[in-house]
Amino acid sequence: MKRHIVKSLIAASILLSACSDNSQSTTQSSGTPSVTAAQPVVKTHAELSVRQGGQWQDTEYVADDFQFTSVESFTSPEQLTDHSYYLRYEGPGWENDLVGYRLYLDWRNGIDVFVKTTTDMVLPQVGQDGYDSYHQLSDWGGDALKVGKSVGLGALGRWVDDGVQHFKEVDATHWRLLENGPQQSQFEVRYDGWTVDGISADVSTVYSIKAGDPSTLVEVESSVAMDNLVTGLVKHEDVEYIEKESPNWKMIATYGKQNLLGDDLDLGMALFVRKSDVAEQFVGPHDYLFKFKPATSYEYGFFASWPGHPDQAQNQHQFEAFMEAKLAALEASL
Repeated sequence: MKRHIVKSLIAASILLSACSDNSQSTTQSSGTPSVTAAQPVVKTHAELSVRQGGQWQDTEYVADDFQFTSVESFTSPEQLTDHSYYLRYEGPGWENDLVGYRLYLDWRNGIDVFVKTTTDMVLPQVGQDGYDSYHQLSDWGGDALKVGKSVGLGALGRWVDDGVQHFKEVDATHWRLLENGPQQSQFEVRYDGWTVDGISADVSTVYSIKAGDPSTLVEVESSVAMDNLVTGLVKHEDVEYIEKESPNWKMIATYGKQNLLGDDLDLGMALFVRKSDVAEQFVGPHDYLFKFKPATSYEYGFFASWPGHPDQAQNQHQFEAFMEAKLAALEASL
């Protein structure tokens, strides 16, 4: 499934800034200056880090301190669950110069938001001192979203008996780094034997982020055409709910006081899908949801915006303007 909307991720952004190219001089032993090419500025990053030096005690990984090793591929051990203290910030993280995200690589499979104050890559330092510090607002930003029982921002689930079923029954979960900067980062999460209500499927999800655009693109491949696959956006009280659409795309969003950092700044989140892929749009107990038509491939995306970053939307008007610009770019990519 290649629908080529990846090409629109940079063009969509009204916040896109030009990358500056600087060169530097070095002096050879003869004293003659030689010009060397500048290293490209890293504007995207993806990672997964595994804790070292301990041992499993039931479903918890116990160690004396927090030492992590970044990996390029990983298969979850059977005992891994929520709050096992085995993966740094509980799963893979990805970011660009505007925003960051993380995926809970356990049965919850929710997607969380790291808001940022800087264009620097910060995730390699996040959570190195444990599992609580990134929930506090720091110089770089913080973990802003309350996911709870929802799918968070743009994760998958299956709709059964008036609720979203997460990834509680999976034969194996695999993670693989596909690309890591400087202008694009990409990774795959593969679920073997994801079984819900007696129906099993092998599902692959590829997440991509590019520099200059807060959007993440998700490409889904399934071995079975399911009639209850959903994605969604966490539902919080007392925030603005927004819908926008173009001829081929539908976008839903929320904007308002819905971050956990205590900074009194608004958080905006949006989810966009192809209209032709959607069987139903509805509200669940914890999420605003899209149910996909039965198929074996899908493509959708999401983004978050926080005014604590100088290059992000500073108010709801600018946030909605970016939504409209994104829809226009998606249409142009078809």
